[in-house]
Amino acid sequence: MQAQLLSKIKPIIDLQQDQLSYYMILSSQSSIETRLPQDVLFQDGVLMFQNKKPLTFYMIYAGDEDLHIDIHFQAYCQVNLIEIRVLSSNCTLHKTMKLDEGATVHAFSENLSESAKSLEDVYLQAYANCQYGYSELSDDAFEGRYHFYLDGPEANAKVRTAILSKSQENKHYEILIQHNQPMTYGQMDNYGVVKDKGRLVIDGIGTITKGQHGSSAHQTNKIMMFDESCYACANPYLYIDDYDVQASHAAAVGKMDEEHLYYLQSRGLTKKQAMQLITYGYLMPVVEVIDNDMIKKHFEQSLSKVGA
Repeated sequence: MQAQLLSKIKPIIDLQQDQLSYYMILSSQSSIETRLPQDVLFQDGVLMFQNKKPLTFYMIYAGDEDLHIDIHFQAYCQVNLIEIRVLSSNCTLHKTMKLDEGATVHAFSENLSESAKSLEDVYLQAYANCQYGYSELSDDAFEGRYHFYLDGPEANAKVRTAILSKSQENKHYEILIQHNQPMTYGQMDNYGVVKDKGRLVIDGIGTITKGQHGSSAHQTNKIMMFDESCYACANPYLYIDDYDVQASHAAAVGKMDEEHLYYLQSRGLTKKQAMQLITYGYLMPVVEVIDNDMIKKHFEQSLSKVGA
């Protein structure tokens, strides 16, 4: 593991000193560190949650090779999942999550990777509930593909992303919520900021297949550009194959208001400080729509480091 990557996760690795923390550090298939409660098992590459009482769990992905993990949440378990992704250049995280009937997962994922990929598939059975917050503030290029499949009636998925692309970084995110059963609910809110010749593309995809009556698919995609040397594209896609549904989308790409920058500088802030404050303020709406205290807390802590 590269020294700079290790330094990023040092505070998380120090969880080992906290006897109250449960965690798993996956750096390769042969290098796995864990502290698991009795009702959480890891075997043959599958992390299995069987708990019936609420549980907070830390998951750290770090290393210089591709990683593979399957995470299975059994029926009616309740988990607060805090993830840190620290992948080195050209590595790919392949992750599959399965939520059985009635499982509830509130997850926060912070990306501190170098130029890497994260390919993640989440499958929800009947009455399962998943709320995922992605803080994408890494200092390098990144490609994220996050797919959610609502495979049981009344399954519910909410996805929130806050993305920063800067310093000629090239970032591309594809977020899909696909409704494969009736009475399912999907919502995504994707916010991005691009500056310093950065590039950012967000593809938000909502799909309701035929026969999935009573389902709802909603999405918001917004990107702010600091200057004309940036490139930004917000693509909302809705594929609706049934009539008795609700669906909506909103997309906007706009330039930063120069008057806001001038006003903040006139109040004594440097240009850099003003840009940091504007970036923070633009990404904060993603926090305001979160209705889980754990995810909201970690999002606020992560966004407070913008420009630091």
